[in-house]
Amino acid sequence: MKTPTHLDRTETRQAPAAKVSIRIGKRTTLDASMTTAGLLSVGALVSSILLSSAVIVAAAGRKSAKQPLALPDHTKTGG
Repeated sequence: MKTPTHLDRTETRQAPAAKVSIRIGKRTTLDASMTTAGLLSVGALVSSILLSSAVIVAAAGRKSAKQPLALPDHTKTGG
């Protein structure tokens, strides 16, 4: 039985689905790449965050409409 070496594992790498290269000035260059699985996981995270924040905002709006947090200023009695 053959044990996998470091070279065997790196040979099966996926080709990047997205590549970005940004150049700032004359000397600075930023390179980034992401695989298809990475793009799908980022998309799933963003969509779940947006859906959960919409539910929180909707729930907060319903509760505040039923019960005010404080009395308006004109109903307070001053001493």
